[in-house]
Amino acid sequence: MKTHILTSTLLLLIASACADFDQINKNPNNPESVPPELLIPPIISTAAGGVTGSGTRAGQYVQHLAWIGGTSEGDGRYNLTGASYREEWNAALRLIKDVNQLRESAIATRQPQYEAVALVCKAYILSVVTDAFGDIPYREAGKGNVAGLEFPRYQAQQEVNADILADLEEANQIFKALPTGATINRDILFSGDPSAWRKFANSLKVRVLMRQSRKVDVKAAVAAIFNNPAEYPVFAAEADQATLRYDNRTNIYQWFIVNPPADGSGVNFGDNARVSQVMVDLLQRDADPRLPIYAAPTRNSHAARRVNPATLLEYRGQPAGLSAAEQEGMHSRAGLDEGDFSVISRRIRMESRAFLMTLSELLLLKTEAILAGMGVNGDAAATYRAAVTASFDKWPQLEDAPYISDAMKTTYFAQPSVALDPVNGARQVAEQLWIDSFLNGFEGWAGWRRTGVPTIVPGPSVLSPIPVRYVYSDNEQNNPSLLLWVNEMMNGQMPDHNVKVWFQP
Repeated sequence: MKTHILTSTLLLLIASACADFDQINKNPNNPESVPPELLIPPIISTAAGGVTGSGTRAGQYVQHLAWIGGTSEGDGRYNLTGASYREEWNAALRLIKDVNQLRESAIATRQPQYEAVALVCKAYILSVVTDAFGDIPYREAGKGNVAGLEFPRYQAQQEVNADILADLEEANQIFKALPTGATINRDILFSGDPSAWRKFANSLKVRVLMRQSRKVDVKAAVAAIFNNPAEYPVFAAEADQATLRYDNRTNIYQWFIVNPPADGSGVNFGDNARVSQVMVDLLQRDADPRLPIYAAPTRNSHAARRVNPATLLEYRGQPAGLSAAEQEGMHSRAGLDEGDFSVISRRIRMESRAFLMTLSELLLLKTEAILAGMGVNGDAAATYRAAVTASFDKWPQLEDAPYISDAMKTTYFAQPSVALDPVNGARQVAEQLWIDSFLNGFEGWAGWRRTGVPTIVPGPSVLSPIPVRYVYSDNEQNNPSLLLWVNEMMNGQMPDHNVKVWFQP
């Protein structure tokens, strides 16, 4: 009997000790579940960083930018392999794991505003990925920690787009049903305003619909959004657009403002990244006031003006995709040197903003829809002018840097060539979309692949045609789900960067 009592007592003591031990081994600084609000800042900043970082690759494909010719110019000369796109693929899919966690945490804690934010973030991130890579996992993306989903199923781009649109609609309805006073803590994109996120969701829906407009009939869906602002609020003012302003005290500087120069010019004249000849020529054609916003005057004209203030500043774009010999030959024939080409401007280098989606883009897509007879209410010419004005207004006065004044806008719009032409309106809209997306290479590249505007020409000795898709990363090409998809849906041929994605005509 005494033995039985002693044994029972020991068991109780052991159980109690184990319980205490379990409590001791719980790290209060590493909780098992993360509050949804803590996940939002890194998700937003990482997604935006991917967009601005695209200027170094997609921005070259679509010739927003061009690099000095030479053997190291792999992107501009299209010397590309799966290794070239490793981080573009891996970073995005890693981020979706955090987005999934955000949604799960929001549902578990009954905070629907965070669930809606997660839906918008997933739709945004994977819309960029599918635009670049084509067929991707969507429903099962980022769920490698779930048994049976270690290798997520691939889906056709058309199906992915449908799922994106469904998630954005679900987010719209969740935001609509939120009680008054609901807020989103630690929101570095829209300062906690659910109504702003709702506008972003519906504006992004327009982008996705218009992206596939050459392949499917989207007229009714686009008209439903633009003609019913109560049910589908969209960007209506400059303050509405999805713009992340980086806090450079805590965030990493973006590539285009790294190491501000010490000479006081605010311009890194030695940067290998140049504004392209296509961009400079297009802006000069119509005396567009965005030229000094985007491009710096050439180093040589800047230096000459310091000696003689009467010297005119010059802007010259860099031809794309030149070899070292072609670059030297071009200099020799024209009597130029590296100081005669424009790099990114002081105005852009003075701040760090990522434009995820702009009011100008939305209004240009609306103009396109009106011109295409999609049943969208509004006047095409007035909407077009408002769209270009919104693009100008992205660049308000900042210290003593170039900016676009009201007088500059008036002068620009007074030109007969600037007004919307009913015959060539679609081309004008596409050009403006391309211009407005400067430094958002993904968006500019996607728009060019959809419309073919503006006309861009590869360098004379590049290794392939202009890329029209990103190649699945080299490690992803060993994924059994991708291999199965390629065998079943692509005749066993892993697509390279010259195989069109589905939305392209």
